[in-house]
Amino acid sequence: MLTTRRQILSFSLASLFAGGAHASAFSSSSPPIKFIIPAPPGGPADLMARAMIPTMSAELNGNPIIVDNKPGGATVLGASLVAKAPSDGFTLLLTINATHTQVPHLLAKIPYDPFKDFTPISQLFRSGVVVCAQKGLQAKDLRELVTLSQSSPVTAASAGIGTTGHLYIEMLNSIYGAKLIHIPYKGATEGQRDLQAGIVQVYFDSVSSAIPFIKADKVKALAVTGIKRLEVLPDVPSVVELGLDALNISGWFGVFGPGNMPDSVVAALNKAIRAAVQSPQVVRQFAPLGVELTGTTASEFSATVRKDHAAWGEVIKKASIKID
Repeated sequence: MLTTRRQILSFSLASLFAGGAHASAFSSSSPPIKFIIPAPPGGPADLMARAMIPTMSAELNGNPIIVDNKPGGATVLGASLVAKAPSDGFTLLLTINATHTQVPHLLAKIPYDPFKDFTPISQLFRSGVVVCAQKGLQAKDLRELVTLSQSSPVTAASAGIGTTGHLYIEMLNSIYGAKLIHIPYKGATEGQRDLQAGIVQVYFDSVSSAIPFIKADKVKALAVTGIKRLEVLPDVPSVVELGLDALNISGWFGVFGPGNMPDSVVAALNKAIRAAVQSPQVVRQFAPLGVELTGTTASEFSATVRKDHAAWGEVIKKASIKID
């Protein structure tokens, strides 16, 4: 019995010290943590990473953190680099939800498994889409747009095939009987420009991109995706408020590491990331953009990834959308 107790105590202490060793692996003399951003410099993910670095580095005993932009292949290039990296916590992926929940369904083949090859660490924020319309369109909200389109089809633009805006359009058509004619663009700027020029009637835009045009009264907002109204757009109803609950699936940004990361490393990084998301610098920079800063636990984030992967997969399969 004594031997057994000693063995248990020895194992427990070894586990404790091993966990502590992992958690304390971050220091000012450690190799830099690399944030791989699968998008060009200057975009939301790039700006978020740079805003987080001061607080996150301080939380990790002064460990240096750098940003490495790897755009290309619908975020696949950057994601695949992280999937193949060592699971020591020094290579991280800061990316949009599409990487793990949409792209695996849109491409015939990708060089990573969205679950086995990654460790979810924390969601940073949720961000919805705002449905913008021409000022003269005879619909005051998204529910009225659905009804209007059933008698007279409406042209609805998105930033491209397979984007979240496109998927919302397909959901409105298949679930709620709307008749929206999808007009894909190659990015956000062109769609908003043509909306204001009267070339398309509706545009599914990001909240941060649409806010200046809504505030300037150049377009009108019919709805925002999500459960509730946004503080930055208090007069715009949410899709849930309008009874369009299926569209209550938000975009998000999050941080992943390679697969099979030690729990203690995940815990240390999660703590640092959550502190960074709540820092005055990040709140001051991102709250006015209409995003909901979250900073979730690793387990909460993992559950969201799996839920959204299934939900978007169903939409993509039903609409037979492919981007290759």
